[in-house]
Amino acid sequence: MEIRTLTAADLPACSDLAESRSWPREPPKWRLLHETGTLFGIDDPDGLGLAASAALVAFGSVASISMVLVAPRHGRRGLGRAITERAVSAAGDRVVWLHASTLGRPLYESMGFVADGGCRGHVGRFADDGGPGASPGSLAEVLPLDLAAHGVDRRSFLARLGTPFVVDGGFAFGTDIGHVTVIGPVVARSVEQAKALIRGVARTVPGEVRVDPDFRFPSLAAWLEERGLVPGPLAPRLVLGGRSLPGDSSMRFAPFTRAV
Repeated sequence: MEIRTLTAADLPACSDLAESRSWPREPPKWRLLHETGTLFGIDDPDGLGLAASAALVAFGSVASISMVLVAPRHGRRGLGRAITERAVSAAGDRVVWLHASTLGRPLYESMGFVADGGCRGHVGRFADDGGPGASPGSLAEVLPLDLAAHGVDRRSFLARLGTPFVVDGGFAFGTDIGHVTVIGPVVARSVEQAKALIRGVARTVPGEVRVDPDFRFPSLAAWLEERGLVPGPLAPRLVLGGRSLPGDSSMRFAPFTRAV
C-alpha cells in the first residue's frame, strides 16, 4: 500500500482512525500536528478511510514521531513498521524520539530505538490545594526557557498553544485538545515551580486536565494523584540509536502530550 503525505482534508479520517483504536478523536491535536509537522497515511484499499497513520514533527536537530496507528482490520500486515520507517527516513539525520505503548514498544526496539526515560499521563478534575499559582505571561518570556530546556527553537509550535502561564524560570501552557485540557509543556527549575505552573493553568479550566509528568519526578506524579488526577499507562520514551536529546532535561517536567 502506498504511503502518502496527508492534507487538511484528511484530518477527519485521522480522528476516525484514532477512534477505531479506542483512542480519543482529538481533532485539535491532529490539526496542530498537521500545521507544525507532517502527517503520513496509508489509504484503506476499500475506501474505508485510513489504514494507518504517523506524525513527524521536526525542530532543528530533533524530530518526534507520534500517532502511529493501524486500523484493526489491517493489523499484523507490516503497516506500522512501514509508516514508521517512512517517518524516520523523512527525519533525515535528526535525533528521533517517540513515546511507545506496550503494544508498539517491541516494534520500535526492533528498529533500533532505545529506552530513554518516559512519562505517565494523569487525567482528572484538579482539586486545588490552595498553593501558589503561576500568572499569565507572554511568548517572549517563554522562548528562551524552552530553548534552554529542549535545545531547539520550537516557537512555531509554542505560538499555537495560546497564552502561557509563567513563573521566574518556568512556564506551562493549557491547551484544549477536544476532550481534555492538556497542561504542558511544563518547564521549570524545581518541583514547586512545576506545581505552581500546573495550579495556574488548572484554575482556569472548568473540566478535566491532563498532565504527563516525566518519570524523573515521582513526587510531582504523587502530588497530581493527591489532587485527583488518575494515572494511566506508562509511556516509555525511546530514542533512535540511543542518541542524546539536546537541552537541559532537568527542566523538562512534562511534555505537551506524548506527541511533541
